[in-house]
Amino acid sequence: MSNFDKQRLLELVAGIQATAEQESNDDAVFLKNFLPIPNYRQVLEKNTLLILGAKGVGKTELFRLLAIPSGRDTLVKKLRIRAIDDLEKTTWVAAFGRTRQQEKTFPTLESIEAKMQNATKEDWRAFWIGLILGRVLSENKEVLKTAWVDEIPLELRELLINKLPLLSTWFPLVQKELEKINYALDLLDEQLIKADEWLFITYDELDRLVSSYNQLAFPIRELLAFWLDKWRRWERIRPKIFLRTDIFREDFLSFPDASKLKSYQINLDWNTPWLYQLLFKRLANSDPEMVDYLRISPQFFTETNSPLGITITDDTLLQEFMISRMIGNYMGDNPRKGKTYSWIPNHLKDARGKIYPRSFLKLFSFAATRRLGEFNPKNLPKDTLLTPSDLQGALVETSNDRIIELLDEYPWLEPLKNSLNGLKVPVVKEIFLEKIENTRWREEIEKQPPVSHPEEIIQYLLNLGIIEIRSDQRVNMPEIYMYGFGVKRPGGVKRPRRT
Repeated sequence: MSNFDKQRLLELVAGIQATAEQESNDDAVFLKNFLPIPNYRQVLEKNTLLILGAKGVGKTELFRLLAIPSGRDTLVKKLRIRAIDDLEKTTWVAAFGRTRQQEKTFPTLESIEAKMQNATKEDWRAFWIGLILGRVLSENKEVLKTAWVDEIPLELRELLINKLPLLSTWFPLVQKELEKINYALDLLDEQLIKADEWLFITYDELDRLVSSYNQLAFPIRELLAFWLDKWRRWERIRPKIFLRTDIFREDFLSFPDASKLKSYQINLDWNTPWLYQLLFKRLANSDPEMVDYLRISPQFFTETNSPLGITITDDTLLQEFMISRMIGNYMGDNPRKGKTYSWIPNHLKDARGKIYPRSFLKLFSFAATRRLGEFNPKNLPKDTLLTPSDLQGALVETSNDRIIELLDEYPWLEPLKNSLNGLKVPVVKEIFLEKIENTRWREEIEKQPPVSHPEEIIQYLLNLGIIEIRSDQRVNMPEIYMYGFGVKRPGGVKRPRRT
């Protein structure tokens, strides 16, 4: 009989689900929840301009980490990054995106839409330059307080420093003084070269610029065009732009120079050992009792004495042993049901084979919540905390949750969800096209699909990883989306009864 308080441990597992909006504002807590994965090394490369990833991949968490001095230092030390010679000679400024919850640094969506409704290319350039200038002027670092600042009219300086959210007050002045501002920023770049320092300008949440998805292309295209232009002009002022993968599409942005960015971009993806590292790291840093439960081997915890807190091995054998202890070796009475360790990621993959850490954590959170609903330690032999049926039921909930996340970004999926409800997959492509054709789209522009032709909508769903087209031309949908869309498949997971 286990001596662990399983109810308490399950409560800790249930509490690990997180979104960017739920992450703590406490830097120490945030770092203990954060896992630096190897492909983050490229993010700090001086010539990495674009950091791409789908919703739920962890872009905002990484954006927030770069805003924390101790976070940057920890990232460099943990991953042994040599891209930056001396972090003390770098300044990181967020020119769009919240580095804290409830942050009120930037203009509201309503202000931007009201002021920029009929904006030209030049207007959007002025908008982006104004935000850069306002955030840089607010920094107290010595290298940013040199003579270049005197080129900016005092009235404009004071407005950008003290009233950056009030777009209507400073925007006309930025438009008027654009030549002086560009000259001043050129001087700043020269000053940075002399001081051997770097200024990194970061961006996140660009999909929240305006309410309509279809209206995003223009301002984001101008931001990318601005930085491509300045890339050739400035040597020590560099951007880090976090952007959803589906937005950075040449057909969407209509950006003729998009191919030039290929050399300056990276994609954030996760593999299975990293996902398990994240899971166990969050659990280990949640409570000492959980540390005792996870202590299966001296090699399982790789580090404990750093701002990251307890970190976990990427050894798949040790990870698999821990999952077997927590849930069981197989998803049933025999190996034919599949190994639990591989069943979990395999059932969370989208059509492109990608798994999102947010969904991975929520699967465990939902499973623990289900088990707590009718908690009885007699149903949990030895040291187990969960059963395969808990995971199967949680998969349905995770799929529903993933669709809710997507609807926040793509409201046009709601009517499509209604059309697809009850559809059995795999299904011949013609029937799937018919479902799209018969969908009653909403009248509001923000709830219209980004493309109009059914074949184009299918292609868009393919790009998002929501569907795949098999070699026999039948359309299939992975389980991470299937249950949330109300789509069925022979042999799919059924919501189990609690035991």
